[in-house]
Amino acid sequence: MIERKADMRFNAVFADLVDEGSLTAVSRGDVPEGFQRTVDEGWTRDERGAWLLRNLVATYHGSPEAFSDLTGYEAAVNGRGVPDLDLAVGGKARAEALARRGVAFARAALFRLNAEYPDHPPAAAYISISEVDMDDEILYVGDVTLVTAHDGEPPYLADIEGVTANAVLAIDSAECLEPVR
Repeated sequence: MIERKADMRFNAVFADLVDEGSLTAVSRGDVPEGFQRTVDEGWTRDERGAWLLRNLVATYHGSPEAFSDLTGYEAAVNGRGVPDLDLAVGGKARAEALARRGVAFARAALFRLNAEYPDHPPAAAYISISEVDMDDEILYVGDVTLVTAHDGEPPYLADIEGVTANAVLAIDSAECLEPVR
């Protein structure tokens, strides 16, 4: 069953791994520095209709023509790993810290999209936390992907509940009407 807490939808793996109460008060201080620069530079819409974060498209080296749809291209450009080299905690505490950073960045980026382009198509951010088996311990890593809805294309992730290999949380742009402070 998909869990829902206010504006967040998440799968059972996420519910077991992260205390959603720890995500209700994310702040600007939770947004890693590089992600804050990305938010500050804002969004753009390319000639094909893809909604892209300016800072991320500037550093993307793939070809838009390699994608059969705009959603896949947006996911490739707007998907990034959550910075974690400074995290000294492990286990569930690490997963929670990654989730906080991912949620704070996602909310800030979606708020910026709403502020810059109030008539944009529906957008969503997907925060995922995955296990990496490092021989003697399980290490968690995080990713954030931001996409918009496009007519005639399937959603980026239609069935959050169907994802069982990692923790996934989704946030809709319609819920990001206040800045991350």
